[in-house]
Amino acid sequence: MKKTVLRAYARLIAEVGARVQKGQDVVIEAELDQPEFVTMVADACYHAGARKVTVTWKHQALEKLAIRRESVKMLQTVEAWERAKLQHYVDTLPCRIYLLSEDPDGLRGVSPAKMARARQGRYGVIKPYRDQMEGRYQWCIAAVPGEKWAKKLFPELRASQAVEKLWDAILKTSRVSDDPIKAWEDHNRDLHDRCEYLNKLHIRE
Repeated sequence: MKKTVLRAYARLIAEVGARVQKGQDVVIEAELDQPEFVTMVADACYHAGARKVTVTWKHQALEKLAIRRESVKMLQTVEAWERAKLQHYVDTLPCRIYLLSEDPDGLRGVSPAKMARARQGRYGVIKPYRDQMEGRYQWCIAAVPGEKWAKKLFPELRASQAVEKLWDAILKTSRVSDDPIKAWEDHNRDLHDRCEYLNKLHIRE
């Protein structure tokens, strides 16, 4: 995929998806297989006026290993440094960008019940922090093609071809054209006009 197109997508994520504001902190969460695109998104955030961009890297294989090897009690534990980080987010309200590229089958073979118990245990601790941020910060989830995800969708193609094909699908769905920001402005304006029209009809049933 041409880097100019990917930079346009990165700018779309930063300026339209997340609406990064001047002086705001940004946290990007992404898989280890996306360093080049993450760098583009971080650069787009800085151009949008971000004060600081922090990247939290994930690796699905490590998540799977932890679920298998750690006790439920350990998986449920929210460490002091995690609480401090959550409180920092409450205090600073950074913009959050999630770039998803993981393997849809990456956690196959681990116990769904164990995962559920672990998440339930953490939820009670994390929820109060989330409640304090609810509706007060911007967030955006954007797709980026991972090789295993692409191969699952296009198994007949070589890995590089499958990734390119998935890029095409993601960019088309995301309205990444010659001017994606204008395309989204036009789309949002159309949605607004349609909503306004329907509201003016005063439909009751």
